[in-house]
Amino acid sequence: MKILTRLAAAGLMALGLSAGSAIADDRPDLVVAVNDIPDTLEPADGMGNIHVRLIYSMFDSLIRRDFLSDGQGGGSKLVPGLAESWTAIDDKTIEFKLRKGVKFHNGDELTADDVVFTFTMGRMIGEQPVVATGKRFMDTISHAEKVDRYTVRVVSKVPDVMLEQRMAGYASWIVNAREYVLKGNESFKRNPVGTGPYKLAEFVDGEYIKLDANDDYFGGKPTAKSITYRVVPETSARIAGLVSGEFDIIVNVPPDQVPVLAGYDDIQVEQIVLDNTHMLVFYQDAPFMKDKKVRQALSMAIDRDLLRKALWDDKNYTPNSHQLPSYVMYMPDYPGFEFNPEKARALVEASSYKGEEIVYRLPLNYYLNSLEAAQAMQQMWKDVGLNVKVEPVETFAQVTGQEGTHIRPWSNTHRMPDPLGSFVPQWGDLSPVQNNKKFPDRAWKAPARFNELHRQIESETDMTARKAAYREALDIWMDEAPGTMLYNPLETYAMKSSVHWKPYALYYMDFRPYNLTFGD
Repeated sequence: MKILTRLAAAGLMALGLSAGSAIADDRPDLVVAVNDIPDTLEPADGMGNIHVRLIYSMFDSLIRRDFLSDGQGGGSKLVPGLAESWTAIDDKTIEFKLRKGVKFHNGDELTADDVVFTFTMGRMIGEQPVVATGKRFMDTISHAEKVDRYTVRVVSKVPDVMLEQRMAGYASWIVNAREYVLKGNESFKRNPVGTGPYKLAEFVDGEYIKLDANDDYFGGKPTAKSITYRVVPETSARIAGLVSGEFDIIVNVPPDQVPVLAGYDDIQVEQIVLDNTHMLVFYQDAPFMKDKKVRQALSMAIDRDLLRKALWDDKNYTPNSHQLPSYVMYMPDYPGFEFNPEKARALVEASSYKGEEIVYRLPLNYYLNSLEAAQAMQQMWKDVGLNVKVEPVETFAQVTGQEGTHIRPWSNTHRMPDPLGSFVPQWGDLSPVQNNKKFPDRAWKAPARFNELHRQIESETDMTARKAAYREALDIWMDEAPGTMLYNPLETYAMKSSVHWKPYALYYMDFRPYNLTFGD
């Protein structure tokens, strides 16, 4: 071993380098304490909140949404990503000119073949794609076609007014075709290959995921040598680790802990209200849950103002139905969720409900303040005659995979500033709400008109007609009450003062060089 070391050193000296200068890397190793880590890093499969934290640093899309364009982390301006430019050929087709010389983590150059593979060949497009999750967000896409090595066209099945935004959103991250075919889906999701600023180094289930810097990144050399996402479910442990210096950034800080952290000179706090709505889904396999009067009562009994004040210091908001102010078709006049205990009680009395136990199962340590909200709502429901049992469990699989669940928590991320970013994929005919393979009776039997309207929202180019279709679909959703909205959470991050990083309105943790620096 000593001989090998001396030979290596001699080789470096011949190049005019010292051993120390060749290997020295004074960039910090960033440690982020998170509530959980995903079980897949396949970018079209990993759509959850805990997935995109990591995936955003490992992959790139053809177009990038510039969240910092509004100065707050919620901007929607579109800028070049893997494509240096793009042109709308017609209302169904966009042509992209790829950057030349972009390298995947395995050293392969990005070409049109990789883009074609990403959006075709059965991965997430077609009747039975390998990754069914991605299909919901790319439902309008017909295929991608190669023009030449660095030119590719993405073609929609219908006119799609949000095609550009779709190419910058969830499921649009470009994968390496050669590695995907070589490994297969099951291996790729544990050993992914992207173009992002960081690449997978270690993956230990339930403990941590470590990413190493991709120093060949086309967007500049990463400012951290590595990023480790360490699972720390308990809030108190995350805070203690930040204070001690074990962690550099922590997520999911409850608002009531902010004053505590403010007492430390070397800790700073960043907050943003997310484009993500905490919700409830009402499973309909129990006879009384098929009665929409019961579902309407469950929604109407919730005092959302009280929840926001008690749990979020009233620094967040509840959307007026399934929309956000950032939507291009936002309707400020649309009625919000009604809190009316008297009406809720009358609905219960007029329904088929006879006092049966309604089970609300929820995973611990996934949604901040979820348990506290559930306990408060339990009393609100009791006040109107609904017997709800709150049953915390360890994992989401115990929520969705067990019989006897009637209410479950969920969050809907508004992936584009449009109903195509959340409302259509999360509640339409391709959604898990309308399609439950394990428990088909749980699924919402949506009126045919609801799904017809979703098709119109996807393909209509006249904005007046499109908005009318959207409003009618919202009316049906509010009346049917397959679920309800609670609020958009306030996401609070705490970090060492030497870390300079801005959070976004989505769960992305963007550690690209323009958004992560270090210093006093």
